[in-house]
Amino acid sequence: MIDQLLRPKIAFWTGAALTLASFIVFNFFLPTLYLVIEGINFPMTQQFVGILTSGLDTIGQLARMFGPLLIVGALVMLKIERSSGASHPS
Repeated sequence: MIDQLLRPKIAFWTGAALTLASFIVFNFFLPTLYLVIEGINFPMTQQFVGILTSGLDTIGQLARMFGPLLIVGALVMLKIERSSGASHPS
């Protein structure tokens, strides 16, 4: 699994997917979830949804951190592969 993720194209698309998912979660899903929490009148349900929202927020922040890192890492690896391939023709 890790060796598959270290391939530049897979790392790039994984990073792009993580970045897109975090964008969707932060800009569309979480604000709606916060509005739903405000509309719930039952304390236990409100507490459960609050914990769920906190968990989603943490996952979204991790995706926002690792998505761009994977994209940049993939581009650097691709550049290294291309430059090493150009200097050593096979």
